[in-house]
Amino acid sequence: MQHLKKDESIILLIRNGDPQGLSDLYNKYGDPIFGIILRTVRDKQIAEEIMQETMLKVWDKIHLYEESKSSLFTWLNSVARNTALDKIRLKSFQKQNQLDHFDPKKHDKNINENLNAAIDVKSLISKLEEKYRIILDKLFLEGYSQSEVARELNIPIGTVKTRLRTAVKKLRKELKNEKNLFLGMFILTGTILILCQ
Repeated sequence: MQHLKKDESIILLIRNGDPQGLSDLYNKYGDPIFGIILRTVRDKQIAEEIMQETMLKVWDKIHLYEESKSSLFTWLNSVARNTALDKIRLKSFQKQNQLDHFDPKKHDKNINENLNAAIDVKSLISKLEEKYRIILDKLFLEGYSQSEVARELNIPIGTVKTRLRTAVKKLRKELKNEKNLFLGMFILTGTILILCQ
């Protein structure tokens, strides 16, 4: 197996304008970052475009990366997620503009109420203790595997799995108090299926 360069070497190469740094970065983190992008946009072709945009942004903005604030992977993940979200917003905006004059219910009060009734997942997760939130953040927002979370937090992988199961149980309990139980259970079931793979 090819030895992957350390992050410090990759950063130095990119900062010095050496394309090898970008190649090393892609070899080391390309697969997990692409996976995060694909889960965000759910379209392989768009994900590939976003992956290219992400690499170009890293090349152009490497001077903004601060080693003292985050790991290279965390920063790269943030660049990728923001690029993906920008693309989703743009596509959603374009699609909405195309559909606006065809949709007679655009300003229908009931539609707006239904949209506002959706479960606020961020608010739901914020009710968890930090030790559970950090596990969910690492796994779903930063794209870490369970073993990577264990290494990053310096805890046994068994602890990661236990906290994950506990977090899911706590979320399930919170969802029982929600009016939109069906939507919440749908979200939670999807989450559990991902976790159990």
